[in-house]
This record gives sequence, C-alpha cells and structure tokens, in this order.
Amino acid sequence: MSPDRPEQSPRVGAVVLTWRDRVQTDACLRTLLESPAISRLLVVDNEADGTIRSAGLEDERVDIIELTHNTGFAYGVNTGMRELLDDAAIDLLLVINNDATLGPEDLEKLIAALADDASLGLVGPRIVTPDGQRFSAGGILNRVTWGIRQPRSGEPVDFLTWACVLVRREVLDEVGLLDERFFMYWEDVEFGLRARDHGVSFAEVPDAQLVHAVSSSHARAGSRILAYSSQAFRHFLRLRGGATRVTGYARLCAKVASRLVVGDLHGARYVRAGWLIGRKSPDPAYPALNALE
Repeated sequence: MSPDRPEQSPRVGAVVLTWRDRVQTDACLRTLLESPAISRLLVVDNEADGTIRSAGLEDERVDIIELTHNTGFAYGVNTGMRELLDDAAIDLLLVINNDATLGPEDLEKLIAALADDASLGLVGPRIVTPDGQRFSAGGILNRVTWGIRQPRSGEPVDFLTWACVLVRREVLDEVGLLDERFFMYWEDVEFGLRARDHGVSFAEVPDAQLVHAVSSSHARAGSRILAYSSQAFRHFLRLRGGATRVTGYARLCAKVASRLVVGDLHGARYVRAGWLIGRKSPDPAYPALNALE
C-alpha cells in the first residue's frame, strides 16, 4: 500500500482501551500505526500505572489518556471518542480492543465498505481467534429468552460487537455514545438496538479480519466478571426487557443456580452481587464487590 493517501480519503481516529496489559496493547498499537489511514490514536489506560506510557511509541499520532481507576468499557471508550469528536478533522472513529490486531488492509476494507454504501453507519470485521476459530462481528438477540446467537450466512445482525467497529462520526452525534451505566458487557447490544431505533444500518465486512484473543482480560478480572455480566444484563433488561423482563430475571436466577450446582459458592455470590448492583445506576468502581474479595 502506498503511504500517500488521496486528499479526499477519510481520516480515522482510533480508540484503544487497555487495562493492565502492556504486551497485547503494544502489539495492537504497532499494527494500527502501520496504516496511513490512522490520523490519531488515543490509548485510554484504565487504572493507569505508567507502564503503557513507558512503552515508548514514537509516533506523533499517539496520545495517552490515563484514568486513575478502572472505569469499565463504556466509560473508557467514551472518554476516547469524546476527545476524537472534538477534532473536526476526524471523519471516522475506530474502536478496537487492546487484545486484538487489525492490519492496514483490513482497515481499508472497513473504510471502503462505508464509502461504498452510504446507508451504513458502522461496520465490523470478521473475528478470528489466534487458534483459527471464526466468529461473526455481530449477533442475533432473542427477544423472549434474551439469548444471543451467531447469525446464519447473510442474516442481518441485531448488533455489532465493539471488539472492533468503524463508525461515522455523525452516527455518534445522532445516536449518542455507549451507555456508561454498563460497566462491561451488553453495552454493544444496547447500542445496536438504539442505532436501529434511529434508522442506522450496520453490517459485518466478512473479508476484513480482526485477530482477537477473545476474553483475554477475564483471567485478570477473576470472579468479578460474573458480577459485571449480571449487572449489565439486569440494566439491559431494565432498558429493553419490556413484557418479557421476567424471562431475563429467570436467566439470572438460573446463572446463580448453575454456580451452586458445581459448588462455586464464591461465583454465585458474585452473580448475585452484580444483580443487586444492577437495581440502580451502578458505581463504575463497584466498591460493593470489594467485600467479596
């Protein structure tokens, strides 16, 4: 690819959210910086300890935003997107997990998909794990059971996973940012439904590929993942559950029961704690979980 891009080519601002993971973050950033399409790259470092800044990436396009505590996915990503939206020179916003890599050619395919179809507001690449498993960029939501499944070939999705999305800035102006009352999980599902409410279309670009170490942060977060998941699901039900909200609550009860069946009392307590936090807008720092450590 030529380093010289046509003058009319869209300028992309990227947001990479990281938490205690310098090695994978470094690989993600270096791959992104290979692309001349990237005009700015913001690294949002949750619970920063200086290790990301000390990585020494010598590129004028990179800025680091250090947050003093772990603010969660939605708040952290929004912090970067707000900064980019204040930059009138940015046309498209790329959000990507720090444990994923998107090559320059794959980014170009995402850009081309938006350029070729003005009806699309955001797009995502096909997800491939390091061991070769392939996943769709989005999912199908069952409005009765509230389960999520992978789409069949050609089936339109209800949402795109924000492991990697490329979005037009005007979509964010119209639809808004991620709901920061979600700490982790379900914020992408809610955004997808909200985007549809505004008439915004989105799609997977199957020939663009994201290499993603799916859920690599779970080991560091430990049992808190169970609390984050149940809190997010309960908040989602409050927003979107409607008449079938009780079905969702039954799923939460079943999740507690499943932990008890395998003798994981600790895990069951975390699921229940997240459920209780989900009754109200949660404190992103989740101090209520500290008692369970």
